[in-house]
Amino acid sequence: MSTVHSINRENLRIARENMGLDAKSASKKISQSSKNLVVEWENGGLLPSWSQVEKLAKLYNVPELLFFSNELLQKNKMIPDYRVGINDENDEQVKKLINLVISRQKWLEKFLKSEGYTKNRLQGSGSNIRTPKELARFISEKLGINLSDIKELTRRKDALNYLIEKAESRGIFVGKTVSYHRLEADNLRGLFISNDYCPFIVLNRRDALSAQIFSFVHELAHFFRKSDAVSNSLEFRSTVRNVSPEEIFCNKVAVELLLPEQDFTKDFYSKTDIVSISETCKVSQLSIFYRLKELEKIRLEIQDELEKQIRRETEENLRVKAEKDKAREGGNYTNSMKNSNGSLFNRIIHASYLENKIGYVEASNLLRFSPEMI
Repeated sequence: MSTVHSINRENLRIARENMGLDAKSASKKISQSSKNLVVEWENGGLLPSWSQVEKLAKLYNVPELLFFSNELLQKNKMIPDYRVGINDENDEQVKKLINLVISRQKWLEKFLKSEGYTKNRLQGSGSNIRTPKELARFISEKLGINLSDIKELTRRKDALNYLIEKAESRGIFVGKTVSYHRLEADNLRGLFISNDYCPFIVLNRRDALSAQIFSFVHELAHFFRKSDAVSNSLEFRSTVRNVSPEEIFCNKVAVELLLPEQDFTKDFYSKTDIVSISETCKVSQLSIFYRLKELEKIRLEIQDELEKQIRRETEENLRVKAEKDKAREGGNYTNSMKNSNGSLFNRIIHASYLENKIGYVEASNLLRFSPEMI
């Protein structure tokens, strides 16, 4: 095997650390050798082969050229991980997703500054608001979200797009996972990574649309509080102890915005009522059940059985959705990447390409498809 003549050892180390990998684990993933090759390469004792460099780049989710650049790679900031009951096998995929978002943000920040854009003033503007209800009201006011607009929409997909468009109109970038991220909803529902110029929210496309709507408002709460987070919980009940208080707070914001207390005027609600509210408000039946239970609007004698029934139906719906998603997996690559990038990101890259501010290759690398396809 032909070895490289030289390599940026510091970038090797930083790229590995950005993925949250120790040297031994990284070595095992790229070689069957008993030696800790990564330590040898980072210390300068050995040089990798070209094929090993290719494997490293894929493992660390960075371009190969980065290992030969004189420009020092920036160490990623730590993103608080609030997930509960996670599958450790998916941690690497989450790190890759975070790296992808941060790499987009680095390019965007540099470009937006050069174009004279100002910092996003909404980010963190709700950090001093102490109650979920007040923050929900603040978010609705600042983004122009009208709950009656959501109720009038027929499909959950349209409701989610409505919310995303409101956010993107105020400079909040929104993307989604794609199939190659291989992340189930239980392992990741959403994340928020702050940036003064290009704050980014990512939702898990494998999640149910009602859950994506709830998670999106949750991530908006993180944005207005400027609290970076990786999340997988929809839990807003304070009695649940294994969920972070920050996550409980942001989920309560989602409840207050999507299911405000003043909308529930009846003394008690039935299963039929819950189904109707779910269709109208585009929120899951389980979230509605817990909201009504919290408001003491579910009769005590039916609570346990009703909760079991709704949980069974929810699990069955998720199973059916997973089967449908698996049958559709792959699909049109370009459309998947457009969805992953988000409309605002796509528009900025495409406009920059049409105005000859960036070339075809750079635009293609950023979009991960040809800019001619937009």
